[in-house]
Amino acid sequence: MNICGTRLEGKYYDGELPIARSAELVFSNHEVALTSVDTTLTYALHKLRVSPRAGRADRFIALSDGGQYQCADQPILDRLPQEVGSEGPVAWLEDRISVAVASVVIIICVLLFGYFYGLPVAAESMVKRIPIETEVSLGSHVLTWFDDNQWFNPSHIDQDQQDSILGEFSKLHQGLSMSSHIKLQFRDSEFIGPNAFALPGGTIVITDQMIEKAESEEEVLAVLAHEIGHAERRHSMRQILQSSFVGLAAATITADAASLSAAVTGLPVILAQTKYSRNFETEADEFAFDLLKRHNIPTEAFASLMERLDKGSERLKKLSFISTHPITSERIKRARESSKQANGLAREKAYH
Repeated sequence: MNICGTRLEGKYYDGELPIARSAELVFSNHEVALTSVDTTLTYALHKLRVSPRAGRADRFIALSDGGQYQCADQPILDRLPQEVGSEGPVAWLEDRISVAVASVVIIICVLLFGYFYGLPVAAESMVKRIPIETEVSLGSHVLTWFDDNQWFNPSHIDQDQQDSILGEFSKLHQGLSMSSHIKLQFRDSEFIGPNAFALPGGTIVITDQMIEKAESEEEVLAVLAHEIGHAERRHSMRQILQSSFVGLAAATITADAASLSAAVTGLPVILAQTKYSRNFETEADEFAFDLLKRHNIPTEAFASLMERLDKGSERLKKLSFISTHPITSERIKRARESSKQANGLAREKAYH
């Protein structure tokens, strides 16, 4: 494109007064002449600088004497020296809505992939670096908070029954990597109903209502085996880390430190309402089934109790074990399949 003789109409600012004057630019091979009612100025082309394109807005030409020339966007302006060297690709992207939409979609996909896959991997790696003493202290703090805020009351379960459960519970976790930190606490709680959950550090809480819902000690141990799985795999701490990442990201994006502080302060409530991921539940289930079979406890006990809990009232469903540990037909089916496999192996051994 030959710019010689090209004319651009616009407005001229002399750089001293904020007053625009109608003017015209006339281009030659190496110079440009600016002409207004009372002024004629000449500038070298290579000393001009053109502002970046911003949609359909006017563009500005910075003049070598400090003045500016404002005019409508024209193709000729792309032939002049630019303020920003990458203006070409940027302008190309800005003019293509489809590219912008595709970019947003890609960003969302990357964030979702990071949340569902990258975040769990990062949390699993980080939890290995956290001293178990720190995790135990956190779990103790959370249990104290529950007691002080009257979510829990002292257990009313007969001491002999508690001792019996504790004895079998100790056998269940004996020899595990977390065994020295795994503890069982009995609590009464009409508020959260039939429930059992593992706190950070290995403390497992079971409510009187859960024990009363069970029809045998084996069913109680089946639930506890599941919670031992959560404790052994440190799921509570991994869940906290994943939630903290989200809170930290939100606080960083919104520059609102109060939101992060509120999340940390409300940690006990967050833990009580946390729904473990499907992967965590499956991992704890499989751990429990293997643990129960090693101690000759039928996994059918787990399935039977889960079905009974699932048929409870809607109020209990919102607060109980099935709220924080969602029951699915697949989980019950896996428990029964595990029981059938164990029975089959037992019959095979007896035959031989």
